[in-house]
Amino acid sequence: MYGPKYSFPNLLEITLAMSMNTPALQKLTMTAIPYEQQFHILADAHNANGDPTVFVFDNYLRWKGVPRGGARPADEQVGLSPHFSVLSFPGGPGFQVYATMGASYTTIPDSIKSFDNDYGVRYEYLLHSEARYEDETADLLFKVAQFPFRAQVEVQPGYILPLGEPIIEASGIEFLYYSYPYLDDKRLNETQPWGQIERGKYLIHILWLLPIYRSEVSYIRRYGPEAFEEQMQARHQIRYDAFDFTRLPYVNVEC
Repeated sequence: MYGPKYSFPNLLEITLAMSMNTPALQKLTMTAIPYEQQFHILADAHNANGDPTVFVFDNYLRWKGVPRGGARPADEQVGLSPHFSVLSFPGGPGFQVYATMGASYTTIPDSIKSFDNDYGVRYEYLLHSEARYEDETADLLFKVAQFPFRAQVEVQPGYILPLGEPIIEASGIEFLYYSYPYLDDKRLNETQPWGQIERGKYLIHILWLLPIYRSEVSYIRRYGPEAFEEQMQARHQIRYDAFDFTRLPYVNVEC
């Protein structure tokens, strides 16, 4: 029902930085979210025009709790809900969880064929990051949410997105790897888990974005996404560092 677990990663010639080189990109400003009022606004939007963002917000409230804050573009953007936001939630030691809300406003290009249904799939995205990089993380998620619609590209778990520049100035990481958020939702592979939303014609998946190095991209292309995730999980059994943008690679640089 949820489509293939992994797609073979395909590095595009276009990078995220290139696709977002447009005057439409607005600076995001962190603001407090009055969640009760926000929920009623989103419910009204769904009743008025079918915007599914209220389902996503309801899912987050049940799954992650009340957001600590959020970020919102100044103007409406391609493919995104008029109510699009990046929300922040408590994470674990050393990191926060940042998640999009409203990226699922539009069906992912070509996903109707891939999922073999009448309505395709829609995505929201989350990323673990240190609080000191909150602005950079919100801006990155804002760009990622627009990417499939600006580049007309189908993204899936296993996809690799070149950023075109380091994720932060002090980092050598220049790629994002798409997976499922199994570290946030232990029941992800069970029927109707919190990480997935299915309401009528709306099938919404929440994807976890992992910043990775070029050496890890090479490893994935050679051995596959599952082999990479095994290496990543072996590290995480020792210490969790997916939020650290200057971490050591999960695989041998020579691979």
